[in-house]
Amino acid sequence: MSELKDRGEVLLKKNEERRVLAGHRWIFSNEIQRFPDKATLPLLVDVRSSSGRFLGTGLYNPHSLISVRLLEGRVSSLRDYLEEMIGRSLKMRDELGRIEDEGLRLVHSEADALPGLVVDRFGEYLSVQITTRALEEHSRDILEILSSRLRPKGIRIDRSLRAREAEGLSVEEDLFEGLVPPEVSVRIGGTGIRFSLREGQKTGLFLDQKDNVRALAPLLARERVLDAYCYVGGWSAAIAALKTGSRITGVDASERAIAFYQTNVPQGRGICSDFLSWGRRAREAGESFDAVILDPPAFIKSRRLIKEGIEGYHAAFRLGLSLLASRGVFVACSCSALLSWEDFSGILRAVFQKEGRRARMVYQGRAAWDHPRLLAMPELDYLKCAAFWVEDGR
Repeated sequence: MSELKDRGEVLLKKNEERRVLAGHRWIFSNEIQRFPDKATLPLLVDVRSSSGRFLGTGLYNPHSLISVRLLEGRVSSLRDYLEEMIGRSLKMRDELGRIEDEGLRLVHSEADALPGLVVDRFGEYLSVQITTRALEEHSRDILEILSSRLRPKGIRIDRSLRAREAEGLSVEEDLFEGLVPPEVSVRIGGTGIRFSLREGQKTGLFLDQKDNVRALAPLLARERVLDAYCYVGGWSAAIAALKTGSRITGVDASERAIAFYQTNVPQGRGICSDFLSWGRRAREAGESFDAVILDPPAFIKSRRLIKEGIEGYHAAFRLGLSLLASRGVFVACSCSALLSWEDFSGILRAVFQKEGRRARMVYQGRAAWDHPRLLAMPELDYLKCAAFWVEDGR
């Protein structure tokens, strides 16, 4: 795709460059004093402070609250920039010695200086998400670069994300390049996982928890294990591989996910149900578990839902804790970017107090190593995972 001939320029209001100079890569519409000419709507803009200081080149979208997403340095050709940054992302993973992982995030949006681009590899296949206007315009370039460098058998282009709507992009059916089978199997941390690449959630499989699963599986390999919001069984499969005698129960509202769960954890008990409904029935029936894992979907998808989401986490964590035996391991997770670590910890403190349980944190984790983070952008540190040794305090 050819580059736009007309570039734009954005001038910030006085003192609004402070976050940018500290390393933050988002510029909001209310921080801008002068916008580009509405007649051109360029994809690339040069950003300057109110005094005229050049701050960087960014992807511009007048339809989004985040008007500019900064790239690295001064960019003249977006096509060349994509080639360079995708190559750099692959090189980092190669130099860390993990480029051959079957399940690997190859590009992680802002942290890899490619805002709105996520690329996951599952064996010989790629899953790609594009959620920014400028990169959508250059999607063909992105696919050509990935195909040239990685030679995948097939690529899934996920266009179902609601995040696309915030950029004025349509939410549509996925696209596919090459051969993309309905199901694939990959080894994650030594454990085989089968899932739907064509119809799976997000990019098909959640890779952000893999380091936490690897670290916690030995602590969770107990007699009776509850894996709530289990999806296709990543946690359960790792536990079953360590302790074949475990009685593992996986609960998820997706019938398709539970079908894969039974394939991945044949000795487990897969239950298709809303966790809150099933959990209340299980508690009334006197069921209890020696280890409980709660890894729910994001309950907070917008700022107006923060209060409701916090209440949802509180209800799920408290119900899960009530199903834990008098002593055992309790794991709580949240993938809501709008839930701070402080609020996450506050919910857990309240839950332990209300249930009258003594809890000591034995592990705290974030997204896996191949989901890098920027210190200047704590809002991108979305995944929270905490494990506790819990005893009856009554």
